[in-house]
Amino acid sequence: MVLVEVLQEEVVPAVHGDVKILICRFGTILLGLSNIHQTLYIYMKHLLLLCSLVLTFQMNAQSSKGLDFVDGWAKTNRGDTLRGQICFLNTKTGERLEKIYFVDATGSKKRLGSDRLDAFGTANETFEFIDIGDGYGKVMMQKVVDGDLNLLFAWFKTEKSTPRAFDYEKAIFLQKKGKPDLVEVFDRKFEKDMAKYFKGDEDIIELMKKNNWGIADLDKIVKAYNAKE
Repeated sequence: MVLVEVLQEEVVPAVHGDVKILICRFGTILLGLSNIHQTLYIYMKHLLLLCSLVLTFQMNAQSSKGLDFVDGWAKTNRGDTLRGQICFLNTKTGERLEKIYFVDATGSKKRLGSDRLDAFGTANETFEFIDIGDGYGKVMMQKVVDGDLNLLFAWFKTEKSTPRAFDYEKAIFLQKKGKPDLVEVFDRKFEKDMAKYFKGDEDIIELMKKNNWGIADLDKIVKAYNAKE
């Protein structure tokens, strides 16, 4: 009985003391981890701010050269979609860039062309690299209307172009979905060509005549064709 009382008085308090020490040490470790976490958070916050400032500086510097960047995307010929800031037109010289500028979220800038891209665009515009043959190879084209029938615009540099001022001639093409053939549309024989192209779709031809639609209304014609069931 005496031995039990001694153990209760001496051993148990000792055990409680060790637990208290362990709890204190564990609390110190948790506090240290919390401080490390807070330090990392502050570091990452400053790093993101620095990246944002660098990117803004780069955008402003490029803008003074006529390279205005906008939010956009680029689809590689491997099927990957990249998102970031793009520039495809020099607003100072009027040059339509054969290789676009692409800037990712880290500020890394690349030049991407038809050798690596299938398409690119913004919220309102889509461009594709399409092989038109005749020695031109792949040409950057704007897809104005997308559907069973596509309306495409392309721009070809003229002899009036200089390094400081570029001049282009716009070409208009139609392309049926799933077919590689492109049909160029000309103003001088528009009505005759369209009657031939839409042969068998008499309702489209009648709609063109009724509304007196010309080449400037080609987007309406293509949309009417795509709306057919």
